[in-house]
Amino acid sequence: MYLLEALNPIGRQRGLMNSLTISPRPDTLDNKTVGLLWSGTHGGDLALNRAGEMIQERFDNVEIRFYTGGNYPAPPPIVQQAARECDVVIGATAD
Repeated sequence: MYLLEALNPIGRQRGLMNSLTISPRPDTLDNKTVGLLWSGTHGGDLALNRAGEMIQERFDNVEIRFYTGGNYPAPPPIVQQAARECDVVIGATAD
């Protein structure tokens, strides 16, 4: 008699292993500090800077802080710093 072991060839998806819960959204960005977190990819800084400009045009008394992660994903210390210093953080990559 032989024993046959069947294995599931489907690996876990990286996105599912690294998924996080969605943070609560503020009702407004008025009087908030917004962090812009750039991974260092081409064009991401331009997109984030434009998003910061649009936020400042639309909301009152918004402070924008720019963080450079240097690579994707951004290093945890940079992410943690942005989270400590800001009410909201927007991350972006672009190519």
